Amino acid sequence: MRQAALATGLLGPGMIGLTLGYSIFIVRGYMGRRLVSHECRHVYQYETHGSIAAFLPIYLLQIATVGYVNAPFEQDARAHELESC
Repeated sequence: MRQAALATGLLGPGMIGLTLGYSIFIVRGYMGRRLVSHECRHVYQYETHGSIAAFLPIYLLQIATVGYVNAPFEQDARAHELESC
């Protein structure tokens, strides 16, 4: 799992934010409006899909097939981040 997360770009040295359910983790020194809005969009995505349990398999499949940067949920979060700032 770790290798897959690293290979697809889900985890790595460039990761500065992570959302798990309603918990948002941000690396110290990176707190900003864009990042918070990006992570809040993931919370919205969880809610839209009914739960994190329903969202996660879709999200992980996206990352496994097209990579983190091109995953539709990530593209949506980036678009929301740009719209809100």
